[in-house]
Amino acid sequence: MSRGHQRVIVTGHLGADPEVKAPQAGGLIAEFRVAVTEVFKNRAGEREEHTEWLRIKAFNRNAEVAQQYLHKGALVTVEGKLRTERWQASDGSDRYSTWVYCDPGGLTLHGSREHARTGTEHQGRATGRPARPAAQPEPRGIDDEIPF
Repeated sequence: MSRGHQRVIVTGHLGADPEVKAPQAGGLIAEFRVAVTEVFKNRAGEREEHTEWLRIKAFNRNAEVAQQYLHKGALVTVEGKLRTERWQASDGSDRYSTWVYCDPGGLTLHGSREHARTGTEHQGRATGRPARPAAQPEPRGIDDEIPF
């Protein structure tokens, strides 16, 4: 019997290109940060934004996909679990970092602004299969916002 269950789903934009490491134990680990921005109206009716930065770790096949296809600004959805890691600072004190560990097959790449204009995407989930073509976007004027 399980004592609990957790599932995290994050959709946001990468703050920088992924850093990929190959530890001595084997496999690959990709680390990157995703910005999730919430837009809302405050009590005065004014528009406000709040951005939360989340640290992500992807392993093996997901790390390969991240290395090959993800870049700064890319839109991505990550499904996984929260994990808190302990490490020691240079002064010897314990520090903690919370990460989202990406589940196998839990990395979904979305088209970039360029791909939104052409109607195609990079890849589907981290299985390496091509994604279905995205719906053709409506023509936009110069001042129209792109909904990303």
